[in-house]
Amino acid sequence: MEENRMDKRDQLVEILGEFGEAAAFYKGQHVLLANDLFAELFERTREDCTGLPINEIVHNESIEMIQDFIRRRAKEDTGVPTLYKAAFKTPSNPKIELKLFVLKLKVSEGVLVILRKVQAPGES
Repeated sequence: MEENRMDKRDQLVEILGEFGEAAAFYKGQHVLLANDLFAELFERTREDCTGLPINEIVHNESIEMIQDFIRRRAKEDTGVPTLYKAAFKTPSNPKIELKLFVLKLKVSEGVLVILRKVQAPGES
């Protein structure tokens, strides 16, 4: 049964990627799996993203908020926002602003996150 759920999660992040969305599943403090767009966003391979500690990609200014949301989501706190902005980092960019849509799915282990770059005024 767990293998079937993993297949479904893989399929979901792949489908989101086909629609141009960077997506991953995480559990606790680590990425479980990610699509190509997520990996590209963080300048890594998909394989490198599997098991990636979240602290390695979250910018210092957002780490406390992200860790708080992770803890609260694990306790099934319904007050945790599903849509918010946070700062992240990549090997070549010390700070990038991203919009996150985070959803704990009822039938899946882990939490789905979809990320988009925040566009500066005037960008298209």
